Amino acid sequence: MSKQLLLFVVWLCGTAVLYAAIEENSNIEVSATHVEGTGTTMRASNGVVVYYQDSVIHADRALYEKEKHLLTLDGNIEMIGYSGTKEHASHVQIDTERNTVHFKELFFTNANDVWLLTNDANKTDGNYTFGDSMLSSCDIKDPLWKMYFSDATYDSVDKYMKLYNTRVYFGDVPVFYTPYLAFSTDNRRKSGLLFPLIGYSNQEGFIYEQPIYWAIDESMDLEFNPQIRTKRSLGMYATYRFADSPYSSGQLRLGYFKDKPEFAEEYNLKNTEHYGLEFLYDSSNFLGKYLPDGYTDGLYANVTLLNDIDYLNLQKTSLVHFGQVPLQESRVNYFLYNNDWYGGLNAKYFIDTRVENNDRTIQTLPALQFHKFLDRLFFDNLTYSLDMQTRRLDRREGATLNSAEFRIPIEFTASFFDDYVSLSLGEQLYYGRFFFGNIEAPTPDYFQYHSNIHTAKLFADLTKDYGSFIHVLQPSIGYVKPGSESQKPLPFEKLVESNQDVQELFSVGLPEEEARFSLNQYFYDENMKLIFFQRLSQRYYQNREYAFSDLSNEMQYNWKNWSFYNNIYYSFEYSAIHEASSRISVHGSGYYLSLSHTYKEDFEVDPYKVTANDFLFDFRYDYDERIFFNGGVSYSLREEENKDLTNLKLWRFGGGYRRDCWSVTAQLSANVVPRATEDGSGYTQEYSFVFQLNFIPFASIGTRQ
Repeated sequence: MSKQLLLFVVWLCGTAVLYAAIEENSNIEVSATHVEGTGTTMRASNGVVVYYQDSVIHADRALYEKEKHLLTLDGNIEMIGYSGTKEHASHVQIDTERNTVHFKELFFTNANDVWLLTNDANKTDGNYTFGDSMLSSCDIKDPLWKMYFSDATYDSVDKYMKLYNTRVYFGDVPVFYTPYLAFSTDNRRKSGLLFPLIGYSNQEGFIYEQPIYWAIDESMDLEFNPQIRTKRSLGMYATYRFADSPYSSGQLRLGYFKDKPEFAEEYNLKNTEHYGLEFLYDSSNFLGKYLPDGYTDGLYANVTLLNDIDYLNLQKTSLVHFGQVPLQESRVNYFLYNNDWYGGLNAKYFIDTRVENNDRTIQTLPALQFHKFLDRLFFDNLTYSLDMQTRRLDRREGATLNSAEFRIPIEFTASFFDDYVSLSLGEQLYYGRFFFGNIEAPTPDYFQYHSNIHTAKLFADLTKDYGSFIHVLQPSIGYVKPGSESQKPLPFEKLVESNQDVQELFSVGLPEEEARFSLNQYFYDENMKLIFFQRLSQRYYQNREYAFSDLSNEMQYNWKNWSFYNNIYYSFEYSAIHEASSRISVHGSGYYLSLSHTYKEDFEVDPYKVTANDFLFDFRYDYDERIFFNGGVSYSLREEENKDLTNLKLWRFGGGYRRDCWSVTAQLSANVVPRATEDGSGYTQEYSFVFQLNFIPFASIGTRQ
């Protein structure tokens, strides 16, 4: 038997080498403990192992037919691919001439535990085709979610699957159908259709948004988001994302949505068309390779141009911007610095969606800033720094401004009593020159101002270790005395009287004479974990009828998993609390709970008005590793006539369930949504329901109402 096996192996190797020379992809090797054959066939059993292309195949039995170039495997067949795929089948045929593989009763899985079960499949050069199949990533005995499809293809090199006539089931309940679905099984970026957003709104009707994703290359991609809202109309958003260097990346988004006239009329909308542009860019080394040694620079741009706030409301996901508010801000900042100097250029552009046009909105286009870092002046105890700033404030209607300002703080510092007490004496010098545009007589076309301020501060920074805790004490007494000032060609008060628009552009003047008192203290445990802190501060104005300003006292105490925080501003003039905020929170493994209260009272109006008296409650609770709940409520205690916007309800409650192969989350909430309306109200109440199924590792289905 051993001689027969040796002769067969020599014959098989010779045959394989011959065919490899004729047909490059026909290289195949077979080994087994029992082999028998003739000149045209070979049969193997008991521990059959086949090495074919990038796979190792184990089988119970093998038959090789030389003239047909056909290797047939039967029994318990297991195929392991070098790329991480595994196949189990009852019958496999390999055509070594055409380089194809045919499977019967195939169970197929990859490295991410996505598996597929089918009765019929074929493989050619690493590309699979499947017939009627079921796919999931859950337990094969009773999968909690699964997909059925009529046929599919899978590229094992790119790890990309395409499904046709797909039905998605959650348990035995169908939840989604699509004629075509494509995805990457290893979470790499691939072009194709992403899972849609599906929802319903009583105001906007059925909502469907179908993302179309184009992976242009490794450093950029493009996503189109067409959407339909059956009661409202159609729209399209497109987002281009790129990374132009290892230190920088950006996003550009364009969008357009047009309302039906009857919808705009019913909801009193200011515009029937909503369009805009957003650009976000961040670079931490913008011109680094062109800069001298020792210099660092960066560029940040966050630009939002739109005609009204609904352009943002209609997006599925928002870019990072400065808030979904009626006054939209765009900003571009560039900075450059070394160990001695800092320079910056920034521009701000505002769009006020509450007004008919933007002609009176002030724009900063641009501002330049230079700063000299703190440095010694003549000797070590005497230091100075330097700030220079130019601004260009522009608008179509109303006064405009070009300005240049200089600030030079000079400070002398000395310590006494073995460094227990320190003294600081300072002088702050200021010069500003302002040039106006778009104004008429009698307002002059320029204004010049310079002043100086004297400061003094006596302070200490004391630390003592008591063994079980450490106490840090920082008392200080400061004094600010205004110096002299010069104003040309007329005092600032007269300048404002001659043109009220000037007051919107800038303000100058000496501060009040004041004394400042503060006491900060901190307690740490032996591991330097903060236990308690207090920050107490008070200002005294000797020239005021009520000399004492609001007393500020901020405290926080941390005990085990609990945190207690309070900050109070007490008015001596009105013998009442002016502002207060408190918070109690507790957190631990699997839970978080927070209750906070904010109170503000305006004493400048008659009668006094409470502008805030609100409670905010937030929580999260993990029942176990699978189930969690979260929510929050904002509630106002103010009288109804004083509530204004806070009369709108704010609350949310939701939860979720997680498994290895799927998860579900749901949330019911009430929110305040900014909106451009004809009556200028600017806000509407929105109730929403969000429900999302996640099919791990590659897909999610969600609804929103």
